[in-house]
This record gives sequence, C-alpha cells and structure tokens, in this order.
Amino acid sequence: MAALFSHFSVAQPTDTLTTEQLLQRKGTAYSALIRPSRYLALDVNHALGGFRRYRFFEGDELHFKARGEKFREELYAVTDTSFTILMANEVMNRDEPVTFRFDEVQKIMLHRRIPFVTAAGTIFPLAGGVYLIADVVNNRQLNANVLPVTGAFILSGILFHWLSNPHIKINRNHRLKVLRTY
Repeated sequence: MAALFSHFSVAQPTDTLTTEQLLQRKGTAYSALIRPSRYLALDVNHALGGFRRYRFFEGDELHFKARGEKFREELYAVTDTSFTILMANEVMNRDEPVTFRFDEVQKIMLHRRIPFVTAAGTIFPLAGGVYLIADVVNNRQLNANVLPVTGAFILSGILFHWLSNPHIKINRNHRLKVLRTY
C-alpha cells in the first residue's frame, strides 16, 4: 500500500526563480529596475488636470503619429535625442529598426484601461443604437421621446472612449524626454 502512495506523490520543484527572473516576468517596467537603462517619458501638464508622467520602457508598445503616419510598434531602443522602433519589412522578411527624433513626433496615443469607463465607452453607443432600433421596430415609427435618451447614451460613450484613449499632441505643455533608471 505504501508503494502505491509513493508512486503518485508529487515532489516539490527544487529550482526557484531569482529576484531578477521574477521582475523580468512581471513586465518591462519591472525589468528596468534590474539594470540601468533609458526610458521614454511623456510629461503632460494640463491646465485643469495637473501634471502626469507616462513612461515607456524598451519592449513596451508605443502608439504615435510622426512624419504624417501613425505607428503602433514595440519600442526597441532609446537614445538621448531619439527612439527606435522595429518595423516589419515584408520584402526582406525581417524587422528593421526605424529611428525617430523627438521633434518628428506629433502625437502620442494612450490606451488606458479604466475599470467600467473603458467598457462603457464601447457599450453605451451600442446600447443607444439598440434602444433606438428596438423602439422603431416595436412602434413602427420614430418616437421623438427616444432621441434624447439615445443621444445621451451615444455622447456619454464617446466621452468615456475619449477619457480612456486620449491623443496627446506634443507641444510646450506636453513634452517627450529621456530619463534613466538607476
């Protein structure tokens, strides 16, 4: 009987992860704590909202507009006056680095996950449209009492989407900088 239980027993793993390996597993912001590195900082100074700093580390996805085009790529390297992303080259079948100076960047698009607000930005316009269509189907005519409710749903959904996904124009109040971790 003892041989039966010893056959099915599970041994504990003997190898454990180091602190560095645990930090790397958590993400790019944590792996920057391991070794000194540069990162891209977007300092936003709103008149009403105050100061906020957004940090982009190597390996993070960066969504921005530069040179008249939109880019959504992984941040590859950061230097003192520029940053580099990897762009796919279909002809050569490999990724090639593309470097951008800070003065070439026109906008940074942020994608924040705000609980309930981000979801409402998608759901409210759909709910307003479904409410309008359901009223038209049920009454076989457009009821004027439904339009304010539908409009409120759609406008609040647009507002919530704008709060979750702001497009920050680079100017004297919103600046890109390079900072270091130590």
